[in-house]
Amino acid sequence: MPRKNHSISWSNHLLNFLSVILGVYLAFFLNDRADRNRDRNEGQVLMESLAGDLAKDIEQYGDYQIPVNRQHVARLEGLLDMLERDSVAGIEAHLGAIFEVENYAATTATYAAMRSSGKLGLIGDPELRKELADHYEGLAVESIRKGEYQVDYFTNELLPWLTLNMDLATMQLVKEDELTVLKNKLIIYGSLVEQKVGSYEAMAESSKALRERISAAMEAR
Repeated sequence: MPRKNHSISWSNHLLNFLSVILGVYLAFFLNDRADRNRDRNEGQVLMESLAGDLAKDIEQYGDYQIPVNRQHVARLEGLLDMLERDSVAGIEAHLGAIFEVENYAATTATYAAMRSSGKLGLIGDPELRKELADHYEGLAVESIRKGEYQVDYFTNELLPWLTLNMDLATMQLVKEDELTVLKNKLIIYGSLVEQKVGSYEAMAESSKALRERISAAMEAR
C-alpha cells in the first residue's frame, strides 16, 4: 500500500494560509492608502477653500471696511471738535456722521464646517490648526463683538438722543441745550468705532499671514 506524502500536503496548506494572510494584508494596505489619498485630497480642497475665504476678507477689510470706518472716525472727531468749541452754527450738516454704521463679519463658513464635522485633523500641521483657531475663534469673534457694541450704543444711546432733540425730517436741532450730552455720547461712540477699526486691522494682518501659511502648506503636500 503506497504511503501518503504528508510533507506535500502540509506545504500546500501553508502556502494557502500565507496566500490568504498576504491577500488580507494587501487589501488593508490598499484601503489604507486609498483613505490617506482621499484625506489628502479632501484636505487640499478644504485648505484651498480656507485660502479663498481669507482672500475675500483681506479684500473686504483693506479695500472697504478699514478706509470707510477710518473716514467715519474722522467725521466723528470733526463733529466732536465743533461741539467742544461750541461752534453750533451749521452743525446739523455734520450730524449725519452719526448714522454711518459699516460692520463686517469674517467669512467663517469653511472653518465652521471643518470644525463641526471633525475635519480640522485633515490639516496635518498642529501649529497651523492652532493659528486657525486663534484667528476664527479668537480675533474674528472679538471683531464681531466690537461691531455689535457700536450698533448697541448707537441704538440705545445715540438714536434716542437724536429722536428727542432733532427733527429727523429736516436734520434740524430742536434742543441746543442738550448738545453737551451729545458731546459726551460721541466721545464714547468714537472710542467704540476706533476699537472696531483696530480689530479690523488686526483681522486683516492675521488673514494675510494665515493665507501665506496655508499656501506654503499646500505647496509642501
